[in-house]
Amino acid sequence: MDAVTRHPAWFGSVMGTGGLALVFTAQGSQWTLTALDIIGAALLLLASALAIGLAPRYVRRLRQPKALAYELADPAHGAMLATFPAGLLVLAICWGSIGPIIVPRPIALWTDGALLLLGVLIALPVSIAWATATARSGTALAGVNGGWLLPPVMNLLVPLALVPIIEANARHALSLSVIAAAFLGIGVFLFLFVMSLIVARLALREPAPSAMSPSLWIPLAPSGFLGLALIRLLEAGVRTEIISPAVLPIAVLVAAMGIGFGLWWTLFALVDLHRSHREGGLPFHPGWWGFVFPIAAMALSVAAVGTATGLTWIAIMGAAMAVALTAVWGLVAGRALRVIRR
Repeated sequence: MDAVTRHPAWFGSVMGTGGLALVFTAQGSQWTLTALDIIGAALLLLASALAIGLAPRYVRRLRQPKALAYELADPAHGAMLATFPAGLLVLAICWGSIGPIIVPRPIALWTDGALLLLGVLIALPVSIAWATATARSGTALAGVNGGWLLPPVMNLLVPLALVPIIEANARHALSLSVIAAAFLGIGVFLFLFVMSLIVARLALREPAPSAMSPSLWIPLAPSGFLGLALIRLLEAGVRTEIISPAVLPIAVLVAAMGIGFGLWWTLFALVDLHRSHREGGLPFHPGWWGFVFPIAAMALSVAAVGTATGLTWIAIMGAAMAVALTAVWGLVAGRALRVIRR
């Protein structure tokens, strides 16, 4: 049980709950349902409470730098430490977009900015330390897993957290947009590099243990966010009049490409999940939150493309993904509560 309570992926619950909050509000906007906005606000408060409760687990790791370095070099769990800064960045996005429902807009934007700054200040050293530790550990190809995509995902979250701040500060919109684009570039290139390692591992080594099945869903997160971040960033540029509206269709095409890959990968991940179930099942561990946030990323991207194109069938697909996400979140949250009660 101690191994479960110390698992570095617990902050994935913040990411998953925050992602579900964003999906509810996105669906509320798309279908003009105020009730969904209220549910999204409630989920944001729950995600914030989870972050407050879980943060000490990660801060305490700083007291044991040697143990932290060893954990970072662990190919199975090291990258999962990125759930902490990534969760803070998800909360920044949530407070920037959903926060005005709960508190006055200036307070929501300051909260967004504070969480964004804190998340970036933690994300950069964590990602560099993880990459350095992994490079020096001599990890074999068999040790590569989908969790290695969490550091790239952190960078893709920064532009989304910056969008409300860009729109509220038109005078500095150009500078902030350049910073957002820089983080977007970091995330995209790291995604491509790490994804090539994951594909090589799948092709050249034996199937991963069943416990690693949730990590195979993580590629859905960068696949969804790379297009979504580009759409939101260009929309902010249009609203602040630093970018021509003519470039928006390019972002929609990029998002559609990411969705296409994400849907194909979903089918592949389902086949692997069936294999794990056939070989004895998948015992619960905190890495199960790896099922939730990636699906949220795809649902958000589909909703954004549906809104941009006005195509009803895409909007319906986004709503179906939101329903599926809610079911998965409920399943994982229920299993997590059983562990907490024990």
